[in-house]
Amino acid sequence: MIGLKPLNRIPSILCLCLLYTFCPAQDKAKDTWGKISPADFAAPLPPSITDSNASGIVLSDLGDIHFVGNKNGWFSYVFKRQTRVKVLRKNGFDLDKVVVRLYAPDENAEKISKVEAVTYNIENGAVVSTRLDSKDLFQERRNKYYIDAKFSLPGIKDGSIIEYTYTVTSDYEVRLPSWQFQWEKYPCLWSECKVEIPQALFYTLVRQGIHPYAIDKGSEGHSTYRVDEKAEIGVYYGSQDKSYTVSAVTVKHDWAMKDIPAFGTEPYLTTSENYVDRLSFQLSKTYNGAEFHDVADNWAHFTGLLLGKNNFGLPLQAEDDWLTQKADQITAGESDPVRKARLIHSYLADHLTCTNYGDPYISTNLADVLKKNGGSIGDINLLMIAMLRRKGLSADPVMLSTRQNGFSMSSFPDLDRMNYVIARVKLFDKVYYLDAAHPQLGFGQLPGYCYNGPARIISNTDSGAVWFLPDSLKEQKTTMVLMSASEKGFEGSWQSTFGRQESFNLRAEIAHKGQKDYFKDIQTAWGEDMVINNGAIDSLDRPEDPVKVHYDFLMKESMDAPVLYLNPMLGEGYRQNPFKAAERKYPVEMPYTMDETYIFSMDIPSGYAVEELPKSTRVAFNVDQGSFEYLVLKNGEQIQFRCRLKLNRATFQPEDYPSLRDFFGFVVKKENEQIVLKKK
Repeated sequence: MIGLKPLNRIPSILCLCLLYTFCPAQDKAKDTWGKISPADFAAPLPPSITDSNASGIVLSDLGDIHFVGNKNGWFSYVFKRQTRVKVLRKNGFDLDKVVVRLYAPDENAEKISKVEAVTYNIENGAVVSTRLDSKDLFQERRNKYYIDAKFSLPGIKDGSIIEYTYTVTSDYEVRLPSWQFQWEKYPCLWSECKVEIPQALFYTLVRQGIHPYAIDKGSEGHSTYRVDEKAEIGVYYGSQDKSYTVSAVTVKHDWAMKDIPAFGTEPYLTTSENYVDRLSFQLSKTYNGAEFHDVADNWAHFTGLLLGKNNFGLPLQAEDDWLTQKADQITAGESDPVRKARLIHSYLADHLTCTNYGDPYISTNLADVLKKNGGSIGDINLLMIAMLRRKGLSADPVMLSTRQNGFSMSSFPDLDRMNYVIARVKLFDKVYYLDAAHPQLGFGQLPGYCYNGPARIISNTDSGAVWFLPDSLKEQKTTMVLMSASEKGFEGSWQSTFGRQESFNLRAEIAHKGQKDYFKDIQTAWGEDMVINNGAIDSLDRPEDPVKVHYDFLMKESMDAPVLYLNPMLGEGYRQNPFKAAERKYPVEMPYTMDETYIFSMDIPSGYAVEELPKSTRVAFNVDQGSFEYLVLKNGEQIQFRCRLKLNRATFQPEDYPSLRDFFGFVVKKENEQIVLKKK
């Protein structure tokens, strides 16, 4: 895509001419700043977006992006935002705290300016304004890449109207800000974004969301830009600043949405980042008046950039004696390649602590990672790759975006989306994907949040795409309960065996709070009518084996009651439908497929007879996408029960939602049916 035009559009050529005048770009935002009247406080809200749970409503959100020439001989973008919000309820309201993230990897940081913020209230029928004091704007460094500029609006009450504006100027044209029309918690009456881009910069436009545009209008314009650069004038005279005025054809576009509901929350959705109404701009090419330059618009270019970075690819190729010695020490006496890889993975997982799971790069250097016994996900897993290579093993980085971070695009590289790195190791005819940042993970296992679609192998010789899909995670769980009556009630034993992902999650939970609190939570969930004891967890220290949780229990029950009611699921099943909404606009994204089997066996208490048993049933979900089995029978003086719920897919599109909701509705109904025992 050229500029913001279709692919078949022929690019306009920059006209470079030496002039001595400078014509700044015009501000494109609507001039509504400060125009507040008493009528604005009483204006009715459109019924189409009224949300009784919202504590505020965005009245207008205006963005403008244009470019100016800079002192580096190129362009800087200028982003202005102007937002107005009505506070419905101050309690639970968080829009009064504004955070603007600035890219600041070095001294050439993005700059924020022209910050204004005002709170308006009605007092005695008149509008009273309270303005932000400049001393209340402060900045703090978030990490080595970003600074957060923060301010809070003063004097907010129920019914206040607030508005704020700021301008960000940046030399990083590759990081053009995206525009989000839809807010997470708050409905929005009007959201508009305007851009004007000189056709020296060519962006691929990425749209997402489901709501229509009230305005979607493009046009061609023209502007001039003052560009400064240093020109060499000789060995003895050094350099001097030269100023040019660049005349360029521009691409102009205006997008707006009206009456946009808050995104809200829905169960089984990875992140709203994937689905909110948004525009993103990916820089693909630049043109300097003579030739075009690709800007990481293909995976080959992207891979080359990463392999040439000092904080990513270059340390993997360095010949460091200390690293070789450490790898030799870890694998001493071992000749089998698979065993060597296991030893290196296990050593790093057990000895290093991950301090940042969202940074896939080396923060300082690999030697420092070992010295400090930890670092970022990039520090740990790139160190593992370097060690594996020192032992002659085929190991390469794999970059991906985690589920919480949103989807990455398989067709277009985006470094900002790639927030995680793992290792791919090829041993004989088998491929292993490794993550050494979690001691609870076994060899060849990844945490569930890595299963988010496309990932990219970063290699000079064997790069390519690899997909990690939640549908490929086959998670099994088996629970067995044996129970018999005593004079105190029902006594029994409980044992649950978890699949790989739930075993990993449970190990992480136990590492965080310990077994004692884990069983305490189980006791709390059962309540006073159930007492558990002799609790234990098997295989906690063997991450490649399934975790088994078992305990004994006493369910208090009077054995003199004329009728006993007993749910054989004992609280293990679904008590309510997880899909309550009548309709759904977005996919259902479960973390993995499920295959849960629950087996229950009970001796019929002496003096009682079975009055009523639930009916056995088997149902299929969408032919072959899942099934539910509910089998119960009386066998002599025992009741035997088996329940199995199986879903062969983890992701369901909105059109599948009604049948999925009905299926779980049936499951909930059956799993809440009871056995009735009557005293003889």
